[in-house]
Amino acid sequence: LILFQKGQTTTPPPFEIFFCFGEEWPDQKPKEKKLITVQVVPVVARLLLEMFSGELSWSADSIPLQISHPDLKDRMVEQFKELHQLWQSQQRLPPGPPPPG
Repeated sequence: LILFQKGQTTTPPPFEIFFCFGEEWPDQKPKEKKLITVQVVPVVARLLLEMFSGELSWSADSIPLQISHPDLKDRMVEQFKELHQLWQSQQRLPPGPPPPG
């Protein structure tokens, strides 16, 4: 992610995690042909990638799943939501006079 942010690579890092249940994987079959696959997308990783690439296109309020028991990751997601809302509100404000001093 740091190399992508610095422009040292043109390919963004993958942040999806795939799990396969009930079958050997990896093997010759593509993951789309497996009986049960799960794709996990860490919200923080996606948010950081979109912030660095300038493609912050999703709403921070659109996170569909939450972890049942609050922990550090939940607090981080809430802090990123607050930062995103603050950033959005600052983007909408017209430029004001320079600060005194």
